[in-house]
Amino acid sequence: MRPWGLSGPEFLQLYWIGLALAVLVAIVFRVRARAGGSQPVRLLDVDEIAYLVGGPRRVVETAIARLLTAGELRVSRRGAVQATNSAQSRNPVDRAVLADSRRYQNRTVSLLVLTMTGDPAVTSIGRRLEDMGLLIRPEAAKSARRNGSVLFWLLFAVGVVRWVNGIAIDAPVGWLSLQLVLTLLLLFLVTRRGKLVRTTKGDRAFDDARTARGGETRPDHETFVGAAALVALGGLAVYPDLAVRSSLLAAPAGTSAGYTGGSSCSSSSSSCSGGSSCGGGGGGGGCGGGGGGC
Repeated sequence: MRPWGLSGPEFLQLYWIGLALAVLVAIVFRVRARAGGSQPVRLLDVDEIAYLVGGPRRVVETAIARLLTAGELRVSRRGAVQATNSAQSRNPVDRAVLADSRRYQNRTVSLLVLTMTGDPAVTSIGRRLEDMGLLIRPEAAKSARRNGSVLFWLLFAVGVVRWVNGIAIDAPVGWLSLQLVLTLLLLFLVTRRGKLVRTTKGDRAFDDARTARGGETRPDHETFVGAAALVALGGLAVYPDLAVRSSLLAAPAGTSAGYTGGSSCSSSSSSCSGGSSCGGGGGGGGCGGGGGGC
């Protein structure tokens, strides 16, 4: 018995053709979703670039770096942060970070970042980038995944019917089984949800930011240099002051929010609070050089 009047080799050949067509259709839908439109893109500020590179988490990390540089935030050797008395930032994200730091004193950096990623000041940046065509809107990404998977599901259903029939008539189904497994794998790849999907315009904006020369003036009258710019592109792991960087990365995710006791120090000062030494072993006492961080 031959369903649809096709021999085994003929069916396998047509299935390969259908699978290639399904891949092509999925690529077309994805390319269309990532187009991003043709409207021109203005010069992005540091927070927008941070979101474009690493999503809401990177925006919060950039704000922390900016506040440390300005002396409005300080960090202890164990990764706890606290707003200083001089904190008066006008940046919306910075103000939100400072407000959280005052509400929960000595909160760890990891917990602060985790908490602040859902703050309206942060999420509004993502919506702004979507409006500019630099990030794919969630509904557009979902539609592209759904439309791109239709032909795969159809092929898989037809293949399963043929596979069941092959088992019933004791025909070899090894190659067909391989095709069905490959179809499921491709379905997983096509329908997998990405955390942050840039459009092609977003990719170009990211490349421009990564290759921008120091001293380039941003729309918010800041220059795209310094600790905040470095962290926007590379995260807290590239914070320029080694001592402060060690403190920022000291507390792993899930650490308790509170840390009392021990000294803390500001990245904008070379002196440590509480009169205690902030320096690590091997280099003697005192604060670390450069930014003066703990």
